[in-house]
Amino acid sequence: MFALVGLAWIAHAGAAGREQEYLICERPAQLVVLNRYQQNLTSDERTILQPFVPMKVLSSQDMLGDGFTPCTRVELSGAVFFLVRENSNRLAGADRAGAMRTHKGVSHPRDTVLVLKAGEVQFSAASGAKHEALAAGEKIVRFFTQGTRTYVRRSSGTNSYGWVTLSPGTEDRLWTLSRVAPTAGSAVPVRIIDSVQASLTRTNTLLSSLYTYFNQRTSKHRAIPRWQMEPEGTVLRCTLLGASPERDFPQSTRYLVRELENHVLGSNLEVSPYPEGIEIRPK
Repeated sequence: MFALVGLAWIAHAGAAGREQEYLICERPAQLVVLNRYQQNLTSDERTILQPFVPMKVLSSQDMLGDGFTPCTRVELSGAVFFLVRENSNRLAGADRAGAMRTHKGVSHPRDTVLVLKAGEVQFSAASGAKHEALAAGEKIVRFFTQGTRTYVRRSSGTNSYGWVTLSPGTEDRLWTLSRVAPTAGSAVPVRIIDSVQASLTRTNTLLSSLYTYFNQRTSKHRAIPRWQMEPEGTVLRCTLLGASPERDFPQSTRYLVRELENHVLGSNLEVSPYPEGIEIRPK
């Protein structure tokens, strides 16, 4: 049942460019955050909760698997987390978390922008620090665009999250999408890696929605499976953690294989299933 419904949801996944809601918090580590298993975060998971990291809101009014604890379900670095709410509907820990605000904007697949001309792209830190002109050659990661401003992460500096203006008319003159060569030993171009990660992120979001829904309907507490991408030498391996692709999700896995095949069209790569997931490797 999960596989059939999952296939339908994945087939009708939202198109890129749709507006999403993001929650940005000064000290997100002060909130009460649970991982995808609705358990306390591990030390590694807590490192994701950096100041002003953008959290994509998947469901602002949700419920934990116990059926009575309200929460907000968000996505961070491709993984699902749950922000516990108090009975007043306020986020637990909000009084210690500092400035907090939601934004709506058009999502980007976490692509990288390269600054071409020094002093022309101004960075405004989310912390409110003084504006700073970015240097030529600096790389920034885009998350979403709201109006004329784009929320990004710098590759260095203490105030790494903030806003820039990337006007379409200045593309390839003041800035450009980074075409970074693959790392040594890698046969998968960066553009394909980014596309594959975007597909896995959408699939993980749907899996989380489906499992949360069915867990509430059946009063069960099944752990939520999740796709994880790992480059291994010349192979890009996509592994389904917490479930078997063929046993639990045969149809949706085949659909995902076809989607990934579209990403590698025109390259020297091929997509094939393996017992724990999907591999992309040289032909």
